Amino acid sequence: MKVTIPEITDKELGALLKSSGMTDEEVRAFLERCGNSSCCAEKVRILRKTRRSLLDLIHEKQAVLDKLDNLIWCTEHGGEL
Repeated sequence: MKVTIPEITDKELGALLKSSGMTDEEVRAFLERCGNSSCCAEKVRILRKTRRSLLDLIHEKQAVLDKLDNLIWCTEHGGEL
């Protein structure tokens, strides 16, 4: 199977996709459908969808972090919660 980024192996690509939130089945399907194509609309669509999902999760976690930071600040400065 050809990978379009020369520095990355199929195994590394699979691990990257898995760590981005894709399930094992989604990774397998991605590699089977788009792994041999250097650029296909389906490949880009899947990668953009995965990126959006990951970014949404980051924003959710950032909101929690902001609230914790506020709680810490209020606690340290004697403010009300």
